[in-house]
Amino acid sequence: MIYRHFIGDTRGWIEIKKEELEKANLLDSISPGSYIKGEYIYLDEDLDFSFFMCYLGTEPEFTNIYVSDTYFDDYEQFKENLQ
Repeated sequence: MIYRHFIGDTRGWIEIKKEELEKANLLDSISPGSYIKGEYIYLDEDLDFSFFMCYLGTEPEFTNIYVSDTYFDDYEQFKENLQ
């Protein structure tokens, strides 16, 4: 599977379908550094993506998308969405 990697000025996020994270039982492990919109969660590459990589067991392929660090400002932080 190919994942979209959003590369900001100083941070990065990986787009994962929420159902994939549910199947991996990782939703409780995600930090507020990740975002959610619709059926996708945008995992902070430094804080949260490593948990998903352990679940996958292999290095996934990425499509890189270059954005500013403020790109996700209009998205909800993941932990806020759980309340």
